[in-house]
Amino acid sequence: MVKRTELHSQSFQWSKGQIAGRSAIIVVSLLLAMAVYTGAIGGSWVLAIAQWTASWTSLGLGWLGISTSVSGTILASDSFAVNIVTECTAIGPLLVFLGAVVAYPSRLRAKSIGALAGVVLISAVNLVRIISLFWIGDNYFEYLDIAHLLIWQTAIILFTIVLWLFWMERVAHAQHV
Repeated sequence: MVKRTELHSQSFQWSKGQIAGRSAIIVVSLLLAMAVYTGAIGGSWVLAIAQWTASWTSLGLGWLGISTSVSGTILASDSFAVNIVTECTAIGPLLVFLGAVVAYPSRLRAKSIGALAGVVLISAVNLVRIISLFWIGDNYFEYLDIAHLLIWQTAIILFTIVLWLFWMERVAHAQHV
């Protein structure tokens, strides 16, 4: 039986070709995220995801007793409104997370579990983010920029990294043993 510490050291003994291939996957996922954010690619499916985000945010706010309406990507209450743009969706973090899962040397089953868990969990955390930002904007507008640009952007990045590390440790490595 291979000890856990030996497993970790064995899994990182990659050839130059493997390193280049895995690095290329990560670079492509980052470039895809940037291309979506700049509008170079995406179009109707990105709009559909933004509309889905607006609708589910409205539903979540409704569960909290906050009445909102949705018109396309516009989410509004009686006193506050936001436009759910591409950057408000989970597309960027998901592309980076999925690129890291695909690039990591693991079995297809582990990659599938990671991809599914990532889509569900990152999307859920993003909805919590948008719900909280809408509430902050509606009730404490002066704190919206700090919550939006400093707190939640950092939190989404950290969550995505921690989720990938958890997947790598608990799922990808567990299937090697």
